[in-house]
Amino acid sequence: MYMPLKVVIIEDHLLVAEGVKKMVETSDLNMKVVGIHDGGDRWEKLFRNRQVDLVLLDLNLQGRNGLDLLEPLKELAPEARIIIVTGYKNSKVVKQAFLGGADGFVLKSAPFSELETGIRTVLQDNTFMGTGVQVTTKPKNGIVKNGHFQDAFSVRYQLTKREQEILELITQAFSNKEIARKLFISDQTVSVHRKNIMRKLGVSNTVSLVKAAQGLTAN
Repeated sequence: MYMPLKVVIIEDHLLVAEGVKKMVETSDLNMKVVGIHDGGDRWEKLFRNRQVDLVLLDLNLQGRNGLDLLEPLKELAPEARIIIVTGYKNSKVVKQAFLGGADGFVLKSAPFSELETGIRTVLQDNTFMGTGVQVTTKPKNGIVKNGHFQDAFSVRYQLTKREQEILELITQAFSNKEIARKLFISDQTVSVHRKNIMRKLGVSNTVSLVKAAQGLTAN
């Protein structure tokens, strides 16, 4: 049997978090919740020395906007997929979430089966938008992919600051080792970031990545 995937829930209502934990762990997803936090101080400790595969993130946290956690989450757990689980569904919030690096967006009013579908979807390197989530702004010359819009502007700003730094160095033909030395990070971390960039840009090889990167950084 495969080791269960590790899940962190960031939600300031403990009753909700415990309910989600129970549903996740008793489903056939083969997952284990390794941490629950209200999003206040020291939430980062959940990710230290621990592999996390999935984060379920609320937006209205104790004195904090969950959107502000997206970038540091990507830094702490670059391989983890992030699904927003919230009651907010307006298009501005949805757009900010995806541009900030979220992989999925599910409303708290949805049944667990929809969250389950969302989890399966994001773990297959796709994005997921739940029923009732509003997207009303269509960027000029954009296309819709899995519920959110893709164009040069939106794709570029889905990348975290670190991913944008690496993207720029990729266009300058630096290798993973050279990028790692310049940014004072490990080769493995660069490799993970590169994989995430390729996923977000929808490319599958280095040649296509360089071409896409050149097109985005030129805009």
